[in-house]
Amino acid sequence: MQQITDMPPAKFGLIGFMLGVASLVAIVIQLSLFFEPQEKSAGTVIGEIAADIKQSAARALSGEPAPETTPQPPDYSQMITAAALCAAGIAVVLGGIGLYRNEPHRLPYLAMGFGVSAIVMQYVFWLAVLICGVALMISIIGNLDSIVS
Repeated sequence: MQQITDMPPAKFGLIGFMLGVASLVAIVIQLSLFFEPQEKSAGTVIGEIAADIKQSAARALSGEPAPETTPQPPDYSQMITAAALCAAGIAVVLGGIGLYRNEPHRLPYLAMGFGVSAIVMQYVFWLAVLICGVALMISIIGNLDSIVS
């Protein structure tokens, strides 16, 4: 006679897997928005800033009050990124709980893998941006004499 043991359903692993996939998708979308083309060029933005400074100085000299500022539309990208990273952390924890409860191993492993990969992807991306920024600053400072003259 064979003895059959019942495997508990992979509740925690499944929920962790779904959270891990959702967080990974949200992180990929947020990182792709970083490279989205800007509406205005850098020269246009600098020209608008210079025009605003000129108008502000003219108002200050004439004694006119400053105009009301227009509110900027809310930017939810940082909150979305934070929520995605929290979901990735929860996915890792739920995957660990699933392994502790002896659920079938595939979903808890996937949950932990997707959660960790979302966190590492965000970290590595910003580390690469930081390294490229430092390299750009070094090259600008190194060529400052030819830029100014």
